[in-house]
Amino acid sequence: MLAFAFAGGAALLLALLLLVSRLAATPAPDHAAPVMLSGAELIAEDRERQDVLAEAAPVEASSAVAAPPASALTGRALVDAEHAQFAAADAPDVRRVEAVVRRGQTFASVLDNAGASRIDAARAIAALEPLFPARRLRAGQALTIFMEAPSETDRITADLNEEPLPERWLAGFSFQADTDRTLTVARVGDQFRAREAVTTLERQLVRATGEVDSSLYLSAIESGATDRIVVELANILGFAVDFRAIQPGDGFDMVFERFVNRRGETIRTGDIVYLVFDGRGDALEYFRFEAPDGEVGYYTEAGESARRLLMKMPINGARISSSFGMRFHPILARNRPHNGTDFAAPRGTPIMAAGAGIVERANRFGSFGNYIRIRHTNGYETAYAHLQGFARGVRSGARVQQGQIIGYVGTTGRSTGPHLHYEVHLNGRPTNPMALDLPTGKQLSDEELALFEAERTRIAALRDDALPALADAGANNPARVRLASTEVAPTR
Repeated sequence: MLAFAFAGGAALLLALLLLVSRLAATPAPDHAAPVMLSGAELIAEDRERQDVLAEAAPVEASSAVAAPPASALTGRALVDAEHAQFAAADAPDVRRVEAVVRRGQTFASVLDNAGASRIDAARAIAALEPLFPARRLRAGQALTIFMEAPSETDRITADLNEEPLPERWLAGFSFQADTDRTLTVARVGDQFRAREAVTTLERQLVRATGEVDSSLYLSAIESGATDRIVVELANILGFAVDFRAIQPGDGFDMVFERFVNRRGETIRTGDIVYLVFDGRGDALEYFRFEAPDGEVGYYTEAGESARRLLMKMPINGARISSSFGMRFHPILARNRPHNGTDFAAPRGTPIMAAGAGIVERANRFGSFGNYIRIRHTNGYETAYAHLQGFARGVRSGARVQQGQIIGYVGTTGRSTGPHLHYEVHLNGRPTNPMALDLPTGKQLSDEELALFEAERTRIAALRDDALPALADAGANNPARVRLASTEVAPTR
């Protein structure tokens, strides 16, 4: 619902632009015309004055009354002049079409289904290209398309020129490109103009604290975290915490970024900047730090990286169905070494690279089915078997990063059900993935360590002043919003 928070503004923007195009085509009288902002400018600069517009008394249009010149109009007078100009225009007959992009569709096919001509669709798409390339359109994107009926003037002109006239033509369309960006394409005569409304959101630091009840995920959500924040939490802790061992009563405390609009609604969340997990053993405390070279990581109070060379579990939301060591093979019906760990998970669950490295093979490999092997540093190799398929770009010789999705859970090869068979080899010998004592990731230099210590002190102070994540996002910290309008020149 938040993703479409500005859809109403886009519709208003398009309606205003249609009125502008009508007025632009009408010869101006000999007297001075009222000063008028374009639709995008009106939305961009006067969103917070909409209440004023709603309360302003309608002004009847009269050719005997002239508005003062532009230089004389400011404040409320400018608003009243704009309102009078728009109220004086005859609103065009516009039909609104709501569309959702289906798999395989393009802008052209969606506009064609709504009744737009090929020429109009091509011009509108070309106008949009600098702001949103057509290749970025994805299935599931919602669009609002406006089809306008020709006016009586248009019909008379077409009759005089003996030209065919469609029942309706494309007036424009709008859609929410991102959570904080609305794009609108509107007809101006025979051309189209694209505009962009971007919100500037207020950044807040909020704090979510609690104890595990039934699960870490549910408890974090109940404390005010979002799905995205919980995933990041799991990624940070994944190198040091065995999630199977988490118990009720384990504590957590985290501070993360939240971006809110003028009404205090959360539009999106950002990064975790501070995290504590207090489970079995010593509590784990991490601070976010961006090194001078741009690399971002999480570090203990002493500056030790949370990352390890390899992840223990390269898959989220899975359970261990078979451990490393001797076992009775369910298909071969005999005892034999099991050189890896099996993680049972639904078919299609993403699988991540346990560490950065080079893909040595990504193909069908005997009883392993679809199989990936990655070579890492320090003599380590990891293998992933029984995959449903490979992620795009994963092939022999490709370089992958830690946490990158490389494939998906399946049941190919000698398998009794969907699962990931995961192996770790050290200098060619299989090793228990769940018992590895791995070296840490990035080591901070003396210069970086001094910068980290300063950042650690700053974050500690921010942590103490952070808002409760469950509190109203706008309480005692009102958000401010500014809509910036970017216009692209008309495309013929």
